[in-house]
Amino acid sequence: MTLPKNRSNSVRKVKRRAPSGEVHTLYRRRQKGKRHTCPISGKPLQAVSSLEGNLSRRRPNRKFGGQLSSGAASRIIVLATRVKEGVMKLQDIDIKLLPYVKRYLARKK
Repeated sequence: MTLPKNRSNSVRKVKRRAPSGEVHTLYRRRQKGKRHTCPISGKPLQAVSSLEGNLSRRRPNRKFGGQLSSGAASRIIVLATRVKEGVMKLQDIDIKLLPYVKRYLARKK
């Protein structure tokens, strides 16, 4: 008989055939997804579910919410404002930040 911890529906039962022809059952627990991180700063994102299948949950309702950390998002907004005002040029912006600045500028028009 299986162990009590393996009698749950949260355990996936995988059947494998051994070279001798016997069928063995392996028990695998479902794995949680990794924590979502900001692509710029690498910090974990707040208020974003990392479990698989939770796409219907609410995301943060702000610019770049659920994509960038708050510090990186504010940095992007500052840089985009400087480009819009003419203080900076797009060529002066770091290449890692450039797509986000362009997206922010296209959204504001």
